[in-house]
Amino acid sequence: MTPYGAVLEIPAASVLVIAPHPDDEVLGCGGAIIRHVQSRTPVRVVVVTDGALGAEAGEAGQRKDESRRAATILGYGEPEFWDLPDQGLAYGEPLVERIAAAIGGADLVYAPSPLEMHPDHRALAMAAAEAVRRRGRGVRIAFYEVGVPLRPNTLLDISAVQARKQAAARCFGSQLVRQPYDEHMAALNRFRTYTLPPTVTAAEAYAVVDAAELAADPLRLYQPEHARQRDLGLAVDPRDLPPVSVIIRSMGRPELQEALDSVALQTYPNLEVVLVDALGGGGVPTDRCGRHPLRQVGQGARLGRSRAANLGLDASSGAFVIFLDDDDLIFPDHVARLVAAVRRRPGVRAAYAGVRVEREGVSVDSYDAAFDPAMLMAWNHLPIHAVLFHRSLLADGCRFDESLDVYEDWDFWLQVCRHTPLERVAGVSAVYRAGLGCSGLGDSGADRHLAVRERLRAKWLPRLGHAGFEALVSEFRTRSAEAEREIARREFDMRTLGEHTAALEQALAAVRNSTSWRLTAPLRVLARMLGRRRPA
Repeated sequence: MTPYGAVLEIPAASVLVIAPHPDDEVLGCGGAIIRHVQSRTPVRVVVVTDGALGAEAGEAGQRKDESRRAATILGYGEPEFWDLPDQGLAYGEPLVERIAAAIGGADLVYAPSPLEMHPDHRALAMAAAEAVRRRGRGVRIAFYEVGVPLRPNTLLDISAVQARKQAAARCFGSQLVRQPYDEHMAALNRFRTYTLPPTVTAAEAYAVVDAAELAADPLRLYQPEHARQRDLGLAVDPRDLPPVSVIIRSMGRPELQEALDSVALQTYPNLEVVLVDALGGGGVPTDRCGRHPLRQVGQGARLGRSRAANLGLDASSGAFVIFLDDDDLIFPDHVARLVAAVRRRPGVRAAYAGVRVEREGVSVDSYDAAFDPAMLMAWNHLPIHAVLFHRSLLADGCRFDESLDVYEDWDFWLQVCRHTPLERVAGVSAVYRAGLGCSGLGDSGADRHLAVRERLRAKWLPRLGHAGFEALVSEFRTRSAEAEREIARREFDMRTLGEHTAALEQALAAVRNSTSWRLTAPLRVLARMLGRRRPA
């Protein structure tokens, strides 16, 4: 929500500062002006209004002189005065066009924040934002704060120049008799160090936005705080987070309740459960899965695995979708981890996490490694509940092949990988119960699966392309080399173990011999003594 680090300067080649009234250029961004002057960046300051509303005769001229004296302290030269009427600024074409012309070759424009309370500040902020948007690529606007704290994405360390900024602020005697604005400014600059190291004693806050961002979403500047926090993933309400549909194809197995319980424990708050009655037996007598709504769908008859999956997809409404077979489990953070992974990577529409394989309650394997999509041609190492994907993939044509009743998830992931990279979330957060279900994951010995695997490869290998085929070959070579190195390492370990064993056996034999000699020696001496005393 706010930066935890500060910069010493906002980089720029040429700077335009737009101030609504004389003194705003100092109160809002005086420290930034000093920093630019120190780095010899050209700075042009425009004071837009005459600041004469409610002023006594001659005060408007006095305020200009105050700005000139402050400019000398800041070191940027002479301010420019447009002399528009105080509290008479209007957001519209005349003001926008004048600001756009003033930007000239500047690549950084300072303007008041659109959150300010003064109407001139707000009108100037809106006009400056529109002017920058029109200027296009290469121009940024840095909104500053005067009377209302803004929502910053940049903090500028002005500790070393704060004394000069305060001296410049004290030039505005006509205003300081009304309010101690210099003290307000110093307090605000001190407050802005709240998230910074103790060595930073003063900072200015800015919201820096480039023209491309303004062009993409002109309304983003004016969004309420609730919307901003929602976009940052800081949900005020569970409905602020994108909804996730958990699709469970149920064959009525007794483990179904455990699968539902694992969904009920999810820390992600905005879920729905779509329970597909694949057996045609009526499902479960509930419409809730813990705090989450549960909807049941079916056709009153037994459904194949692929048909049940597609029925679940059609009935779901979530922005994200994840499958869970009714004999498997997901850990409480599984969905939250996957959603966070997809949302933090632009262009990524699917993510996968590690899955532990259990057989009769004993861990026998795990799927928790990075993979090359080309390797998915060789075998399926993505259990169906490992992957969460965005609903837009359905519009791209991703569907379950209803001619398949095993390896249908393998075929589906091959489709998904053609449209999006998969983001890996390291660490196991789900359980696949081998032997209970019928997914065929890792089942390479079942004869009935062999023909389906051949069908899949025949379907997908022609679509692999030259680059994909080369990647597949390269990955096989890499894995073969790794396997050979592992075999060699284990053979070396076995030889070393054999040598150690032989050495231990020799040492043990020596100890035994030594111990036997020490125990029998006294007996042999006694026997000789007794033999000498024996009568002839």
